[in-house]
Amino acid sequence: MAEASGLMRPSALPERRTDLAFSLVQLDDVGTPINRYERKSLHTTIGRNDGDLRFPEDPFLSPLHAKLSWEQQRLVVRDLGSRNGTWVFLEQPHRLIDGDLLLVGSQVLRFRRLGYPGPHTPDADATRRMGSLIPSADIATLTQLRSDGSPRDVIHLSPGRDVRIGRERGDWIYPYDPSMSAEHALIRSEDADFVVLDAGSRNGVAMAARGDIALVHQSRILVGDKLLRVELP
Repeated sequence: MAEASGLMRPSALPERRTDLAFSLVQLDDVGTPINRYERKSLHTTIGRNDGDLRFPEDPFLSPLHAKLSWEQQRLVVRDLGSRNGTWVFLEQPHRLIDGDLLLVGSQVLRFRRLGYPGPHTPDADATRRMGSLIPSADIATLTQLRSDGSPRDVIHLSPGRDVRIGRERGDWIYPYDPSMSAEHALIRSEDADFVVLDAGSRNGVAMAARGDIALVHQSRILVGDKLLRVELP
């Protein structure tokens, strides 16, 4: 089975790039281009008050929020410790790792691994315990986070059980989120791993950038409330 990964890590390529040109296209809520920023530098920083591209009207942007750089022939994005994170929209399925943050509609969901629980110690009098036997073990969770970072709802993930997320249909439903599609995302169980897929949603599924994340032509990133599309020559 091919490795599922919706985010690309930069690989070592020895050649030095001489063409540093790329464009950032700002999109509105329906994906229509509204601004275009041509860049021809090794590094481009984005922020509310500081940086090469500034959006002083955006309260969700940190003063200095994110950086795009040419690294080993790849254009990569890195979050600069911003308050709200830098989000990269998935182009393909992504295998979740502990601590990943997902953006589904306007919901921020945190993935955590729990590990396999050990067997229950039998009672001394051999009395069987009541309770659900299926699923027999939960090995991960998805937690909905409020804007202050505190947890709200939690759904448990078990081997062999897929979880669908949507506004109208699925195992985890958010009827109050107008930015979420009726069927938005799928968390697919693959043995002891879990893979997130976009279920054909209107707005896509994004991951919070951790470290350098490589971008390709047509990659979309979200910084503050600014949706930007990368265009490479």
